[in-house]
Amino acid sequence: MQVVSGTLLLLGLLALLHAARNVKSRQQSRPKGRRLRLEIDPSVWPELSSMTAPSLANRSLSPWTYTGSSEESRFPRWIYSAQCLTASCLSLRGEGEDAALEAAPIYYPTLVLHRVPKQRKANKKKGRSSREKYEFQLRTAVVSVGCTCVRPTVIPQQ
Repeated sequence: MQVVSGTLLLLGLLALLHAARNVKSRQQSRPKGRRLRLEIDPSVWPELSSMTAPSLANRSLSPWTYTGSSEESRFPRWIYSAQCLTASCLSLRGEGEDAALEAAPIYYPTLVLHRVPKQRKANKKKGRSSREKYEFQLRTAVVSVGCTCVRPTVIPQQ
């Protein structure tokens, strides 16, 4: 009985030692730094409707147009922002602009990734890799997505 329990104990210790070696070798072969898998849930994207953004922008009482800005180090590279075409809102009767209301942009925060050079440690040997290494930083960009009619801000004088 003691021989059997001693043998089982020895086999258990050998299995633990073997598992510890496998974990060590896996940790050494992994690249340093954290890697995250980025998955975007398709349900967060708005469903495409039959009404397109340009037709909505032209039919609005505060019409707008889109202008694009590009940054090489940003993902997405191109972001389009709405620019209000009038200072005040258009009249419902089609008589030009109504000075009682102002056209104001609607802002929306969105997440973007920025590619930045990775910080190098001072004591690393040069020549191992001539390629520049980068990492991505998650940031927020505030984008105007359209224009709306608002009452003007009135500051009473005293």
